[in-house]
Amino acid sequence: MSRNRFFSDNIYLLTLFAWVIYYSLLTTTYFSAVDAFGVLYRPLLYITLILLALKEFIDSPRTIREFVENPSRVLIVLAFVLIFLIRSRNRDQLLDINVLMLTFSARTVPYKKLLATFSLATFIVLAITIFASSKEYIANMIQKSDIGYRYSLGFRYVSFASQRMFFGLCSYMMFRGKRISIVEIVLLLIMTVSLYAQTGTTSPYYLSLLFIGYVFISCKLFKKDFVVENKILSFMARWSFVFATSVLMYFFYFAPSSIFQLMDEFTHNRLRLSVEGYRNFGVSLWGRRLQFTTLDIFGNFSSNYNYIDSSIVQAMVIDGLLYYLFFAIYGVQKSIDYFIQLKKEIVVVGMVVMVIHSMFDPQLFVLLYSPLLLMISRIFRVEVEESDVVGMED
Repeated sequence: MSRNRFFSDNIYLLTLFAWVIYYSLLTTTYFSAVDAFGVLYRPLLYITLILLALKEFIDSPRTIREFVENPSRVLIVLAFVLIFLIRSRNRDQLLDINVLMLTFSARTVPYKKLLATFSLATFIVLAITIFASSKEYIANMIQKSDIGYRYSLGFRYVSFASQRMFFGLCSYMMFRGKRISIVEIVLLLIMTVSLYAQTGTTSPYYLSLLFIGYVFISCKLFKKDFVVENKILSFMARWSFVFATSVLMYFFYFAPSSIFQLMDEFTHNRLRLSVEGYRNFGVSLWGRRLQFTTLDIFGNFSSNYNYIDSSIVQAMVIDGLLYYLFFAIYGVQKSIDYFIQLKKEIVVVGMVVMVIHSMFDPQLFVLLYSPLLLMISRIFRVEVEESDVVGMED
């Protein structure tokens, strides 16, 4: 590895690491209530941009050479920047520009280093928050439900800890690949079950068990690649986001009421809320800024609750069809195809599991939670990144 490449990679990884930890603690936990904790919110956003600009300056000779040799790639970058800037109008603009730069700059960093850094940051956020909550340094929301009491463990809602664990588990197993040990699998299983016992959050729990089970069967029991070596399954994986959208559209327009109600009950009314959001707010090319009604002044669910939990529906309604087509369809398809070419079975299956999760949960395109945008950065590669292959075998 050249000296410039070493500095470039580490500037990016340290920036990503600090960014994920600080903004996760600030926006998803009760650390937001700690005096002066948010004072660095805007300064760190600017510092992030400066560090990423430095990283791009170091990479500029290589970037210019690649784009001169492949001018069509410039069009993809321009489309990415334009669509992301349009999207930022409907969300937090400066934070979204940070996400734009973090996504684009990830293209030159080996994917395993990205996943290792992201999973470590995620587990640190979990550990800090749960520890602080257990010591009563920050609050712990308690919610009564049909299954008993649910605890937020220091996060601002009872499901957040389990959602973060799900993406941490996915990114860690994608990072470890076939080298993951039985001990690691068992530890991840214990952590998943323990968090479910506290939070009662079903979707990430069942999908985590599914992924853990698949990794055990594929890597330890049969030692076989079931997806990347099978043309039908690899095709389905490559176009998983289209299939997931198609399933939702079936429920939106064609499913019998009995099946719809059964699925809505299974997803705790998230299917109904997605349908209502899709129909009430509509879909446009550019998207729109929305202010959802969630909790009332007493912290209970509002009678006018209208939050859209589905990442797929959010992408269409809030971010717009341009964003949906470029990132959700083109970006996901191309990035999964990239890892199919590299025969990275666990990465491909992990991305598909996250896509399934996105049908009824909103975190897929949120970099504070999900590593998917880091994987989508591979669409900016002119060719397969050598460091994704050489010396980084599963």
